[in-house]
Amino acid sequence: MNIYYLSSSPTLYSSLLIDLLEKSSGRKIMTLDCDELGMKGEKEDEDILVILDFKNQTDKKYKQYPSVITKYKLKVKEILFNVTNENITKNIMRYPSVVGVFYEKDNVDVISEGVKKIIDGEMWLSRKITNDLISIYRSKQNGILTSSVSLTTREKEILKLLSLGASNIDIANTLFVSENTVKTHLHNVFKKLNVKNRLQAMIWTKGYDFERISE
Repeated sequence: MNIYYLSSSPTLYSSLLIDLLEKSSGRKIMTLDCDELGMKGEKEDEDILVILDFKNQTDKKYKQYPSVITKYKLKVKEILFNVTNENITKNIMRYPSVVGVFYEKDNVDVISEGVKKIIDGEMWLSRKITNDLISIYRSKQNGILTSSVSLTTREKEILKLLSLGASNIDIANTLFVSENTVKTHLHNVFKKLNVKNRLQAMIWTKGYDFERISE
């Protein structure tokens, strides 16, 4: 998975942040702007991690981001940095696949731990953010009952573990299957649920009775 820090005008702060993230993740992070992101030639089925720094939200290039990932069919996961209580709920919905959120006040230890979790396939979201997103997502639904979706026994097992915050590796170890098998099942589940990412799938499970509903 390639990791990109989105910015057209690197600053001293962004350089320090990137240095911290590289040390925490053990991965190389490249700085580029939206146009360059679209021209990287990433494969459609290859995940990329994009770091969006709210200190750069005044950058006009950020407005192009949603159209760029749609145009080039990029399979992205986003980490938001330097968010505040005032802008998080509003701005997080602008991005399709958020896997991590860090506040302005978060210290080095919190950032390091969170980034490691995200690299391992987990999510880094506070309980408040999760609850806010659940409320927003539910308000946008068309009244489709979760009971109307038919899932296989294995898909239910995987979805239940996902709802508890398990990563793909955790799910694979629990069910004694390969990580690729987990990814395949999740792909099928996302299509059935009509969701785009793990977060939306987790929100969907809030109204699903795993014990009562049969195949």
